[in-house]
Amino acid sequence: MKKKVLILKNDRTGDLFVSLKAINRIINKHYDDEILIYLSNINHKFSFLFPQLKKRIISMNLSIFEKIKIFLYVALNNIDTVYILSPKNFYYYLPFFFRKTKFYGIAIRSLKNRPNDFLLKYMYKYVKIDRLKINKRKSSYNIQENLIETTSNKDNLKKDSQISHKFDYPEKFIFFHYKQNFFKNLLNWDLNNVSSLLEFFNNNYENVLFSSELHNENSNNFFLAKYNTFDFTNNKKYLINKKKIFFLKDIDGYDLFDAVNKSSKIISPEGIITHMGYFLKKPSLALMHFNLRNRRDFISQVISCKEWFPPDNYNYTVLKKDFDKSLQKLSKRLKF
Repeated sequence: MKKKVLILKNDRTGDLFVSLKAINRIINKHYDDEILIYLSNINHKFSFLFPQLKKRIISMNLSIFEKIKIFLYVALNNIDTVYILSPKNFYYYLPFFFRKTKFYGIAIRSLKNRPNDFLLKYMYKYVKIDRLKINKRKSSYNIQENLIETTSNKDNLKKDSQISHKFDYPEKFIFFHYKQNFFKNLLNWDLNNVSSLLEFFNNNYENVLFSSELHNENSNNFFLAKYNTFDFTNNKKYLINKKKIFFLKDIDGYDLFDAVNKSSKIISPEGIITHMGYFLKKPSLALMHFNLRNRRDFISQVISCKEWFPPDNYNYTVLKKDFDKSLQKLSKRLKF
């Protein structure tokens, strides 16, 4: 008889890619069981990676109504195993009420522990992520993967799907992503600096394709006026010059995954694009910047890097607010 398994993974897209190895192990362990995964209204666009799973979409920040729905689903469906891969406080109360269900999960040790010691004892199995001390640790990739016991190494994740766009990618290109919070808010670079950065990349690589944040009208209008564009919303190409720099407007979901998969190299602020590149085994250079005001900021940043960086073969560089100095640093790191 098939057992019923539930995976709770309603968070950001970058977090989903960090959990893919763990999800793959869950599929291997419960290959003959019925598995349902709860995804967020943000990360569900990448559910094509595991077509064999049943899916439901909920908010990243659960409403009271959604919490009640999840509680009732577990209560009424004789769930055998639940995997808490999004460490939200509400999820840790479920093991207290459903003692016959096996709950696996991630426990966070921080200034506000999730869960507290009382609730933790009702977990069937958990792994801890320590966000207080700088010490030797495994990446969250490995920590989550080690939560699930299985002897099978089969790769169940799908890496291709139906192409819906009419854009022909160059044979060889680098992929870059503009992230406003990183370039404008952290580095204090304006869009002209970003444009100069794209020209710099184009001087080193023949073809540069890049994306921006979805529905960011300010940056979209700027890039539309300067670069050849393929608009994924309208499935239409706009050519305005002979430069081999192409703006992929409003690219998302499978199309974004496909572009990263077809690229030769990735240069992007650390986040969804670099984690996607790691998953696809693409040479990647993660761009970073730290605002360190005190010792606690330094400790938190080191811990964060150790936790979220992939386990190996991960290249990164820390950019400065001084644009010219950053280009000098990048010029030494482009051969990766």
